[in-house]
Amino acid sequence: MSIFSDNIRALRTRHNISQEKLATSLLITRGRYVKYEDGTSEAPYEILKNIAHYYQISIDLLLSVDIRKIEVSDLLKLENNRPI
Repeated sequence: MSIFSDNIRALRTRHNISQEKLATSLLITRGRYVKYEDGTSEAPYEILKNIAHYYQISIDLLLSVDIRKIEVSDLLKLENNRPI
């Protein structure tokens, strides 16, 4: 797995959101979303942007910081978190 796949799984779990609900919000199928979360497929830029917007977190943090080690309330306080 990648940091990205670990991060989107952790965020979804922390927010108590089903894969189906999140996929619907992102306008993709659940099957497609599962591939990103399992790390078997890489999300294109548009999906990265939509996920970042959904969680109010920067794409940079989604791809480079292990969010599992940070409290949700502290995510917005991170220096490099500039949500789109």
